[in-house]
Amino acid sequence: MGDQKLMNELKDEGRREDSAIDYGWVDAVWGDDMFTGINDTNIPEGPTARRIQNSGRTAERFNIHVNPLVAAASGLLAQVARLPVAEEIGDIHFLNVQLSDQVKLFEAEARKRAIDNDQLLTARYVLCTVVDEAVLNTSWGSKSDWSKISLLSRFHKETFGGEKFFQLLERLSTNPFKHLPMLELMYLCLALGFEGKYRSTRRNGRELEDVRDGLYRQIRHLRGDVSRTLSPHWQGAESPRNGPLRIVPTWLIVLFTFTSLTVLYSGFAWVLSEQREAVLTPYRSALSTVPEPRSLHEKSHEIPL
Repeated sequence: MGDQKLMNELKDEGRREDSAIDYGWVDAVWGDDMFTGINDTNIPEGPTARRIQNSGRTAERFNIHVNPLVAAASGLLAQVARLPVAEEIGDIHFLNVQLSDQVKLFEAEARKRAIDNDQLLTARYVLCTVVDEAVLNTSWGSKSDWSKISLLSRFHKETFGGEKFFQLLERLSTNPFKHLPMLELMYLCLALGFEGKYRSTRRNGRELEDVRDGLYRQIRHLRGDVSRTLSPHWQGAESPRNGPLRIVPTWLIVLFTFTSLTVLYSGFAWVLSEQREAVLTPYRSALSTVPEPRSLHEKSHEIPL
């Protein structure tokens, strides 16, 4: 019923059909006015550009990410994870400038990764919506005037995207293979706590959980099971053997052992003989100088004085 109502609104406003352009699902669902401010997406020169260059380089850690859209958005996703535990922000306008620079940095990274412009703008809409909700759900953000300077109002001239987020998710899920990068980005947003239209009433918590679980199963079906091996390439490359292994005959081993033992025995015997001679030589010299004792017959013929 909701999808039919949406299509009737698009027809009344003269929206283009899905087949009109590549990635026509963007215009088919929301129309051109969803992505206002397209011309100002280029990063400006001057202080803003320097702030972007000097802001966090979180996305550079994801250069090998399987999803380039998520890699480009890693900086903003990190901010979404930090905001719920952030201390009270004194200057909400300065935070708005910082997060706006992060959005522009995301655009620059996405273009560098050759992401389609329509897909980029859709992702920007989603990210602005998620960041705005993360700020407004904090104790200090709910008391501020963030809703008047929200990222969604700045980049897309809208104030609330919690409804369109799930409408877009429903449409993209009809062709998950084509829109897998975008679906993975939206799943990460849900995993980080985004609730959108479901936040207004807690009784829909189970419904939101079903949406998130269904999206996870859809993504896993396309990506396949996650490898449980922590290091699949830990073993080094084995070098090929140069030739067949030769087996040494038993008799040759016995002969070599006997010869070795004979040589060792002969060597030890010679060394022991040399040491024995060196020890006995002094005693032999002493024995040669001792006079022989006289016999009793010789003693009887001695004349006493």
